[in-house]
Amino acid sequence: MRIITFVMAMLMTITTIKAQNMKENVDFNVWPKGEPNTAYAQYFIGNSYLAPLDAANGGPVNVTFEPRCRNNWHIHHKSVQVLICVAGHGWYVAEGQAPVAMHPGSVVAIPAEVKHWHGAAKDSWFQHLTYNAHVEAGASNEWLEPVTDEEYDKLPASGELLSVTDPEYIQRFEAFAYGEVAGQVKDQLDDHTRYISYLATLLGCQGIDTYRELLPVALDKGVTPVEVKEIVYQATAYLGMGRVRPFLSATNEILSSRGIPLPLAPQSTTTMDTRRKAGTQAQVDCFGEGMRDFWKSGPDDSRHINRWLADNCFGDYYTRTGLDLKTRELITFCFLSAQGGCEPQLKSHIAGNYKVGNSKDLLIAVISANIPFIGYPRTLNALGCIRSVEADK
Repeated sequence: MRIITFVMAMLMTITTIKAQNMKENVDFNVWPKGEPNTAYAQYFIGNSYLAPLDAANGGPVNVTFEPRCRNNWHIHHKSVQVLICVAGHGWYVAEGQAPVAMHPGSVVAIPAEVKHWHGAAKDSWFQHLTYNAHVEAGASNEWLEPVTDEEYDKLPASGELLSVTDPEYIQRFEAFAYGEVAGQVKDQLDDHTRYISYLATLLGCQGIDTYRELLPVALDKGVTPVEVKEIVYQATAYLGMGRVRPFLSATNEILSSRGIPLPLAPQSTTTMDTRRKAGTQAQVDCFGEGMRDFWKSGPDDSRHINRWLADNCFGDYYTRTGLDLKTRELITFCFLSAQGGCEPQLKSHIAGNYKVGNSKDLLIAVISANIPFIGYPRTLNALGCIRSVEADK
């Protein structure tokens, strides 16, 4: 009975947070937001924006919908309307047909004379390009009645689509991840630490959609905006900017949606002149005195990489405030175990975790908590690395 209550509480929390945190998951530097759609505002519920693309040559129009915004039922006479989703999540609904969920890359060609509407999901901004094809003489657009809240609210939010399309799967996953697994590790991991490990692990395995869902929950569990930013920043040293950039953008969108002003307060404690020495000290603190001169070791053709480990990886990130050294080594453990293929580095950082005070039991609890997100092979590989370090002790 206790575990059922725990699961239901978790599911209710996630549902509430999703409803409260509509994410502006649109980068207006990629597809412009445009100007308020005042010319057609009477045919829309909510705010929309128009950005004509190459208007002089009759190019398509980029339409941006805020969450819950949709246009009225309408019909295109003697022309086909084409919609191409470029950002966010939304819906295309034709009368008498099943709703079509739209996500980036979705294309819908709406035949002439079909009564329909399109707009954003409840919890997401939505952008689509639109243009007309097969236009015949006398083509026109007929605007009809609004889409009522009763009609619209029957559609799931973007974060709830799996509950509609895959109900048996998502029920079992959520019961396992947020019930059975969370219950197993609750004595070793408080919510704050567990959600920090979730965020770092999702960065490591590139789980951007789940990261978007869990970041608002993590913030409500006490993970601070500064801590979140520091997790993302430090991931750059282990994943590279190419993999971190989408998570940084998602973090900024979600923090902004909560009214948190950006940029956050500076956390750096080093300068370009002091970072190498400070980074070396951080390495020593994590791995022992043997790292004191590591930055100048190695063959001539690759010695610069060892120097960069000191001044960039440790000097630029580990020396920042916002997270203590124990937490920084813990999230590094998550980055490495989640991405896989990093077993030599993972073993080194398991030893580093021990040195800064994180126990074997804590690390096993962390990889146990993250099984639902990274799967069993990477979990077992990480567990094998722990066993190997233990044996070497």
